Amino acid sequence: MRMGTLDGKIAIITGGGSGIGFAIAERFARDGAQVVLAGRRPQRLEEAAAKIGRGARGVPTDVGDETQVKRLIDSVPRVDLLVTCAGGAVFGPVEDVPTQAWSDMFQSRFFGQLSACRYAVPKMAPGSAILLCSGVAGHAALVNYSGGAGLCGAVNALGRSLAIELAPKDIRVNVLSPGLTRDTAIDWGVPPEKLSAFMEGLVGRIPLKRSGTVHDMADAAFFLCTNTYATGQVLDIDGGWTAV
Repeated sequence: MRMGTLDGKIAIITGGGSGIGFAIAERFARDGAQVVLAGRRPQRLEEAAAKIGRGARGVPTDVGDETQVKRLIDSVPRVDLLVTCAGGAVFGPVEDVPTQAWSDMFQSRFFGQLSACRYAVPKMAPGSAILLCSGVAGHAALVNYSGGAGLCGAVNALGRSLAIELAPKDIRVNVLSPGLTRDTAIDWGVPPEKLSAFMEGLVGRIPLKRSGTVHDMADAAFFLCTNTYATGQVLDIDGGWTAV
């Protein structure tokens, strides 16, 4: 039987029921990890865990609720890999988007990731790894996503700071920054009749002239979580978008 790089590792993956999080969970499980999926929709988690197999299980969790995040971490004896992908996006003109919408996004996508780290670190042994998730908006301006750009920048800064803080414990911290990715449920806040032209405009900004896939992101996540000399990195997987 082939031994996997992640054999015996316990991996918690928030947002693991779909999209990038699910692809990462599949990738990790295929290489031997015992994956614990977290997300808000119990049925989706159950279906995702069944598809992955290999002992995967789901723990319904709203990452914007610190009590639920703590319960998630308490459900495992230790954490070898923590991957935080959960949270949505809010698009719209700055004068139209309610401040509360930005606040709610930060609660789940920034404080949710920070809370997961807070409770996971005491359960992480030397050699463990944390992977946060931001987005290309931290480095490349996107129209109608000013709050999201601030969020991505904040997560990038969080990852770098935690990498320095946790290095003495031999816990590595990196940030995955996805570019335009297919098979993700993003509401771009664009009227249906304008969506095609909008997407074409985004793809036109990418040197490779195509969007990425969730599997591209999963491969990058696997690299960042298994390369024992990688820490403090923000890895843009974006087809060259941030290079121009």
